[in-house]
Amino acid sequence: MTGTARSLAPLAGAWKQAFHLATNGSGSYGKGLNLARNGAVAQIQTQPGRISAPVAAKKATHQAAIHVPELTAAQWDTLAAKLADDPQAVADLVANRIPATIADSGHAGGISIAPPADGITFSCSCPTGRTHRVCDHSAALGHAVAERLAATPSLLLGARGMTARALAAHVRDLVDGADPGPLPADTNGTVRATQLYALAAHRPPQPPPDLDLDAVSNLTWSDPPLPGPRARDLMWMTTDAAARARTVLAGTAAAPHDELADILRILASPDGADHLEAAQHATGIPEATLRAMMIGYRHGGPAGAHATLAATPATIDVLEWARETVHASRAVGLGTITIDGSALTDTTAGVQIRPGPDGRWYPFTLWRADEWRPAPGACDDPAEAFRAARRARAARPLRR
Repeated sequence: MTGTARSLAPLAGAWKQAFHLATNGSGSYGKGLNLARNGAVAQIQTQPGRISAPVAAKKATHQAAIHVPELTAAQWDTLAAKLADDPQAVADLVANRIPATIADSGHAGGISIAPPADGITFSCSCPTGRTHRVCDHSAALGHAVAERLAATPSLLLGARGMTARALAAHVRDLVDGADPGPLPADTNGTVRATQLYALAAHRPPQPPPDLDLDAVSNLTWSDPPLPGPRARDLMWMTTDAAARARTVLAGTAAAPHDELADILRILASPDGADHLEAAQHATGIPEATLRAMMIGYRHGGPAGAHATLAATPATIDVLEWARETVHASRAVGLGTITIDGSALTDTTAGVQIRPGPDGRWYPFTLWRADEWRPAPGACDDPAEAFRAARRARAARPLRR
């Protein structure tokens, strides 16, 4: 990954979060991810308020679209003014590059290029999409946008109402006294020296950094050094960092990436139980729940841990569809499946399945009283996840 891609990664992350929330727990989220990974999404087109692309399915190619709200003229003015005060952002725009500043709303005048979740809507030429509900094809488009944002952030700029070139011209006009001439007509990434000289010559003076260079310390050369990490801890941190680097470089790191997932990753390691007390203090989660989440992490990664803590909210339509799918597969046996919050529960058999944040269904078995323990076998198909729960239940009788 290039430096530019890394610096724009927060923009892709913000889009992923908003897009995932906009799907409202639909099973199409996971199915769309599979389509996107299989290259079903063709060339993506953008226009103000709309991102669209042809998406190839099994029997036909559908025209999927995602609709986002455009930024107002006042919001674009605020963003341009903030960029004009950043010399690096101005230089990037002059060079036909998207400045990394726009990836962070905190440094972009509070303006977020990623749209809010409640402003994202879907449409498609398929029957589901014609009712303006998320379908497999529009979900695949959303995943493809997330994948391509780090390399092509102008996707969201155009959809939010302004091209990268128009934004560059707007910022250039705001630079006090600068007249760098027309934008470069040369190869992307080149900058004329005269333009940079003009920008530098007309920049307002920058305030000196607030540094205390005369800091006084009472330590002397003969004082012992401050204690550092133990050798065992350093070795553990090095091993953990190397393992994380391998998964990131291999592209196999599982979502969601958050602080809780990092804590569970450490707890699920061979010596992780030693850190339970610290994890409980940091998260406020009871030890028994953390132990169950450790098991969920080992079975299903970060998404499995999150599903153990709480089922991902799902609409009643999704839950009814999942219940009908399980009944149709005859995986239920003689039990009755009830909808319990966002989970499907068979109290007779002592099994349950829950939707996870990655769109898969996670199996659970009744451990004792109302305590559910995660089981292996998470799957996009709720019927298969239910079968996995029954297999685990048969292998692990109810404890009393």
